[in-house]
Amino acid sequence: MNAVVGIWTVDEARREERTRALHEEVVPLTKSLPGYVSGYWMHDPETGKHYTTIIFDNAKSAAGFKALVESRTQAAAQVGVTGDILTLVEVIVSA
Repeated sequence: MNAVVGIWTVDEARREERTRALHEEVVPLTKSLPGYVSGYWMHDPETGKHYTTIIFDNAKSAAGFKALVESRTQAAAQVGVTGDILTLVEVIVSA
């Protein structure tokens, strides 16, 4: 398995708009992609940072998802989300 892991800076003033886009667009699109296994969208209230971990059953699907996310940076910025880190990793243990 492989994962795409991201750390995001989010404009909290646009939280409602961003949350709606996440639920109505991002999650359904992500779940529909080939090789999708699971996804986690997380928030650290102490730092305000958001974290994502999206698991795919193969490297090709994970790389395709990473490319898709990278191609949508302008759309993300329109709802106050900018990427700090986006990386593709190999899952070496799952419990």
